[in-house]
Amino acid sequence: MAVIHRQPVIALGTAAALLLASGASVADPVVPPGEEPAAPSEASIQSEKSPNAAVPSPNDLAFDPLFDDEGEVYDPLEPTNRVIYCFNQGVSTVFFDPVTRGYRFVVPGLVRRALQRALHNLNAPIFIVNNLLQLRPVAALETLGAFAMNLSFGLGGLVETASGAGLALVPADFGQTLAGIGVGSGPYIIMPLLGPTTLRDGFGFVVDRAFHPLTYVLAFPVQLVGYGGIGVVRRDEIYDELKALEGSSIDSYAVLRSAYTQARASEIEKMRAREDADPAPQRSL
Repeated sequence: MAVIHRQPVIALGTAAALLLASGASVADPVVPPGEEPAAPSEASIQSEKSPNAAVPSPNDLAFDPLFDDEGEVYDPLEPTNRVIYCFNQGVSTVFFDPVTRGYRFVVPGLVRRALQRALHNLNAPIFIVNNLLQLRPVAALETLGAFAMNLSFGLGGLVETASGAGLALVPADFGQTLAGIGVGSGPYIIMPLLGPTTLRDGFGFVVDRAFHPLTYVLAFPVQLVGYGGIGVVRRDEIYDELKALEGSSIDSYAVLRSAYTQARASEIEKMRAREDADPAPQRSL
C-alpha cells in the first residue's frame, strides 16, 4: 500500500513546496501594474540586522505570546529551526532559484504581474470567510464585490477592474481569526521546504486551503499542477525581497525571523483594531 501512494505524496510535497517555499501569507499585497517589486529599504534592512530594535514594547504585544516579556521572539526550537533553515536554503539554491530565474527569463514582466493579480484574486473566498468570522461584514462585502468585478470584467483577475468602482480585496486569514478569539501563536517554526510560520498560523493556513477555489473546483491531480504553478508565481513575486533580506546580514535566520514576526504582529494588531479602512498599499492588487 505504501508503494501505491508514494508517487501522489511526493507530487503533493513538491507542489506544496513550490507554493510555500517563499513563506508568504495569502494576504500579501500584489505589486501594482507597471511597477517592479521594491527591495527592502535601507532603514528596514538596518532594523532587521538588529532584530529586537524595531520590536514594539511588550505591553503593545500583550495580546499575543509571539514575543516574550522582553520583546524577544518566542523561538524555543531555534537549534532545530536553524538546521531546517539551512536545509531549506540548500534546496532553494539548487532547485527553487533556478526555476524562478527560468520563469522570469521566459515570461515577460507584464504577464507575470497579471498572473500575480489573478492568483491574488483567487484568494478572495478565504478573505470573505475570515472577514465574516472576524465580524467585519463591510470588508467581506467589499471583497466579494471586488472579486466579482475582477472575475467577470477583468478576465479572471488578470486585469484589475475593481478599483475603478472604489472596491478592493481586504485580506484576512484564519490565523488572524484564531488570534482574535485569544488563541496564542505558539512557537516560531521553520517547516522543511515550507518556510517560517507559527503553530497557530500553520494550522490556520491548512484551514484556509479549504476555501481556496482550486481545492473544491479541480480534481486532485489538477490541483497539484495548479498549486505548483501558484508556487512559481508567488516565489517570483517576492524573489527580489527574499534575496535582499538574505544578503542583509550574516545571520539571515535572525533577519527572516525578525521580518516575519514583526509583519505578522502588525497584521494581527490591525485585525484586532478592526481597521476596515486599511492603507492602500495593504490592499492593492
